[in-house]
Amino acid sequence: MTDVSATPFAALDASGSLLKPQLKADTEVAGRFGYRGDIAYDGPETFIKEVFAVSETDKPAIAFLAGSIKELQTIPKIVEHFGAALDANGKYMLYVADAPRGARWYIPVNGIPFFIVFIDDTSVYNELIDIFYVDKVKLKKYSTTQKLDALADVGVKFDKVDDYEAITWEEALKRQAAG
Repeated sequence: MTDVSATPFAALDASGSLLKPQLKADTEVAGRFGYRGDIAYDGPETFIKEVFAVSETDKPAIAFLAGSIKELQTIPKIVEHFGAALDANGKYMLYVADAPRGARWYIPVNGIPFFIVFIDDTSVYNELIDIFYVDKVKLKKYSTTQKLDALADVGVKFDKVDDYEAITWEEALKRQAAG
């Protein structure tokens, strides 16, 4: 059993940022550590909610992370708070409540790539199922760990960058402000 202190989640755990964990343990895939819950990044009131995240043994950063945030402009705080737990090789999907309706952007922030999608009255889980084309009926029968593995299996390999508009951070802020 892998202890969280031996994973890229260690600093987040030590700082008390891992909130309401539903899962914080090895998954059923060998060499994979998983986290489900919320992650605070700018004090306990500012957090990524409904997080699905995994790290792989011998990789320095989180391999896949998906979750939702309220405000687009807080993404640099996420990058700063997570530090070395994020890197250019990871797949990071953020569903953002104040992004313009229909936004599907690919944005590097300080060298960390983010897939940004507008979210309103749905869950990260349902959005991931839709984007990854995972069988929802099959997933209903899975445990929390198995669901995370099924979504992470697709997430770590996600390469649909062409399905997202590649824009700069500055352009994203302009568009967000314009509504």
